[in-house]
Amino acid sequence: MATATAPTGTTLVLQSEEPTATTSNQLSDLTEAAGSLRYQAKFVFEDTAEVHMELMFRDWRKGTRERGKQSPTALLEELSDLGFSWRHIARMLGVSVPAVQKWRRSGGVSGDNRVQLASLLALCDMVQQPVIHDVASWFEMPLTPGVPVTPIDLFAERRPDLVLEHALGPNDVEEILTAFEPDWRERYQSDFEVYRDVDGAMSIRQKEA
Repeated sequence: MATATAPTGTTLVLQSEEPTATTSNQLSDLTEAAGSLRYQAKFVFEDTAEVHMELMFRDWRKGTRERGKQSPTALLEELSDLGFSWRHIARMLGVSVPAVQKWRRSGGVSGDNRVQLASLLALCDMVQQPVIHDVASWFEMPLTPGVPVTPIDLFAERRPDLVLEHALGPNDVEEILTAFEPDWRERYQSDFEVYRDVDGAMSIRQKEA
């Protein structure tokens, strides 16, 4: 008979004892126990993800305050050293390239733009050390193939939370895209699909009607 035990927290271990026939009642009990565990695990995951995001966001805001103590010129130089182009920096800050180049030469950065500069660098500090190498090129990568949405787009639309989620969270790309652009599936629908050919190579073909 199989038994179900929950030794710690929400962990459930289904152990099979002697290989005897399972009655309908026993099977129903096991099904109910597994369903209950799955339900509990769902809410534990959601609660933990929410706490994780809150802590990441606080960490990012703290890093922004620290980075904000540096001069705008130093922040721009460091972003350039990381590999960001002036065009991408300007896009993420919502200004023109000449404005960024002017800041670099003679300053004149507004308080809001200085905060945005500091927040971008604080975000890079958080994501590049543990998991991301070459953070600038990572910002240019689409979140998923076939959908031209990148971390640059997320930051430009003032969604650093989604950048953090993409880099450090459970990384459910579809949920991130839906939070950013609810109609992304319809907007970026493609008539082509990627598949593995008989030789093992990845290829592209038109979807069947």
